[in-house]
Amino acid sequence: MVLMGVGRDRWVRAVVLGVVTLTVLGGCGQRPAAAPAPSGRPGTTRSDLATSSPAASPSSASASPTRVRSPAPAPAPTATATSQAAPSCPATAPRRLSVSGDDGRAFAFAALDDPTDVTVEGEVDGAQAWSTSKVLVVAAFIDTTAGGDPEALSAADRRLITAALSRSDADAVRTLRSQIPASPGRAMTSVLRSIGDTSTTAPDTLEGTMSWSIRQQVRFMAALRAGDVVSSSTSAFLLEAMDPIEDHRWGLGTVGATTFKGGWLRQGRVTRQMGLLDGYAVAIITDLGPVVRQTDGDSAHVEAMNDLAERLAERLAYERRCG
Repeated sequence: MVLMGVGRDRWVRAVVLGVVTLTVLGGCGQRPAAAPAPSGRPGTTRSDLATSSPAASPSSASASPTRVRSPAPAPAPTATATSQAAPSCPATAPRRLSVSGDDGRAFAFAALDDPTDVTVEGEVDGAQAWSTSKVLVVAAFIDTTAGGDPEALSAADRRLITAALSRSDADAVRTLRSQIPASPGRAMTSVLRSIGDTSTTAPDTLEGTMSWSIRQQVRFMAALRAGDVVSSSTSAFLLEAMDPIEDHRWGLGTVGATTFKGGWLRQGRVTRQMGLLDGYAVAIITDLGPVVRQTDGDSAHVEAMNDLAERLAERLAYERRCG
């Protein structure tokens, strides 16, 4: 009985050992079950993490690259953007910048770098010089009595010139004219001829009544700026002296001109100015009212001249941009 028990136990152990061996051998070559997905991203496998994680190896990233979205194309220019370009220039100046065909007012201008190209627009009945002629009297005075050298002028003569050109003092200019030897008219006309004005002739007296067109006044101002009136020193002296007092700074004085001279008399006569403005020699003239009594007892068409000067300044801005 004892031997039989021992043999039985050995048989049982042999059976158990065989079962274990078959189980191990049968499990070889089987793939283990996939690990559960990370709790933070449901459904994400390890292969997904390998391609998306910055810590993934180069081989993993190249094996399963991420998708890179192409940048959106730049929007095409719209009609609004193209409309912001600089405005084109018309063949002729807009009507609001012109006085062509107007009655009762006119202007003229020429660029200082091309003074022979004078533009004249508008129409006024009459072209009496009035006090603009004072500049011509002073030029002839310096030419004939000081040899064209302002340094040779006496202190008294300098005071008379300042009064004539800044305050438009009639008594001062008469005193200067009386000192011009022989014929004052001939001396003034000679100054004009020397700068190419063959159409204007000055009288010996009452020079304010002479006809002096705005075209020729533009040429005169351009010659002053170029230093061609009498002499370069005389031209510079005249330009400095043409600085009106505050009460006379209407018209060109309201749009930035510092060198200009006005001429006026009374209602029904023309009021005018000539000067330099924004790189141009200019002249304006009108007989439109109302008139304002000036400090010397005469009258000027102040409001009309202010409006005309503003129109001219806008025109010159247009010429610089489109001319």
